[in-house]
Amino acid sequence: MNNTFNTDLRTIRNTMLIFAAILGIIIIKTLSGLLIPLAFALFIGILLSPIISYLDQKKWPYTVSITLITILTLGFIFLTGLIVYDTGLQIVGQKDKLLSQIDVRFQEILSGLSFIPGVSSLETDGFIETLNNVISTEFLLNTSGVVASSVGSFTFNFILCAIYLVAVLGSIVRYEKYISYLEGDDSVGKERLINSFVEVKTSIVSYMKVKFFTSFCTGLCFGIICFAFGVDFALFWGFLAFLLNFIPTVGSIAATIPPLLLGLIQIDSGGSFTFFIILLIATQFIWGNVIEPYVMGSSVALNTVTVILGLVIWGYIWGVAGMLLSVPLIVMARVILSQIPDADLLVKLMGRSQLGKD
Repeated sequence: MNNTFNTDLRTIRNTMLIFAAILGIIIIKTLSGLLIPLAFALFIGILLSPIISYLDQKKWPYTVSITLITILTLGFIFLTGLIVYDTGLQIVGQKDKLLSQIDVRFQEILSGLSFIPGVSSLETDGFIETLNNVISTEFLLNTSGVVASSVGSFTFNFILCAIYLVAVLGSIVRYEKYISYLEGDDSVGKERLINSFVEVKTSIVSYMKVKFFTSFCTGLCFGIICFAFGVDFALFWGFLAFLLNFIPTVGSIAATIPPLLLGLIQIDSGGSFTFFIILLIATQFIWGNVIEPYVMGSSVALNTVTVILGLVIWGYIWGVAGMLLSVPLIVMARVILSQIPDADLLVKLMGRSQLGKD
């Protein structure tokens, strides 16, 4: 009788947890405008906490440390946006050169396929004209509403992230005091929360160290390869590869497509273009699939399936921001689930705990 009751109780509890998870996803998606800047601020705060701890040990005034780090961090974010904007202006400025190269290459492709019936009658004028309209200031003015909305959204998120970041940096180093305050005299609960926070912090910092190193090396190789083959905007393609590599799986693919398309237009020799493709794909494969897993080791220890599912789910909830934060958010979710006794199986399926708890 008791076994049946316990089984029914467990079933009801698991069902309630599923409904709670669905409700949580709906709330997180609905409040994305407020939660995305907060998530980035928490993430950045965890990454910068070792620097704050170091400055604190060196007797730097706490206010000065937080102000300096906040300014440098927000400056880097602003510089990233400025680089993307400046490159867009350069592409618009060189549109005549790019369009002429596209026209020449398309004519070569059509000539090579002239043996196919009907290909010789195809014209590229319409396609070139469409590109000419898209890569123009007139097109940007016509879509000024969308552009203004995007700029306004970015500015709002930037300011909100700055406010959150100051608050997070002001408390991240003294997390033990806050946990002690929350738990009161419960020493067991206090130790559990501290260990959970340390696991999240250690996993995220370890992941980002390796990811930054491999992404930087990938971007550097991309820039060198594009420059060596005479592809325009080589520095930007390297920078783009560096940024997109922080998105698991799909980021490396997305970073490879733009330089490949531009290489198709600007590299004259078919053999050279083939070698260009091989070098870019080999760079992504070696750094992303060989060196990164080897260096990463067991610092994060998430299953590949878990990473992909997390990428899809968080991409659906928060878009590109969710993709960028998917791995840290999965790590946090795994630590939270590890505190639920009935979720042991799910935690083990997600991956091995860094601290060996599961």
